[in-house]
Amino acid sequence: MVAVPLLEKLLKMEPPKAHASAISIIFPLSAVTAAVYAVRGSVDWNTLAYVAPALTAGSMLGAKLTGKLKPEKLDGIFTALMFLAGLSMVFA
Repeated sequence: MVAVPLLEKLLKMEPPKAHASAISIIFPLSAVTAAVYAVRGSVDWNTLAYVAPALTAGSMLGAKLTGKLKPEKLDGIFTALMFLAGLSMVFA
């Protein structure tokens, strides 16, 4: 939630580059974390099989749109999604 704004503000990155850089940083960390959870037996494989196709399609669509949207629009979408994510965490 903070990586993209920090990359934009502190390193003066354009939004598309900040989003791509954040994903590039997060991906290996997530892979290692997922492996640890899998080894511990904490992964619900049925749920993963159910949601993985939609998440993959959404990720591919998001990556394509990131390069095509104006930086201001991309920032607005990201802000709205992070706001909704924050609300869901508060009220969950």
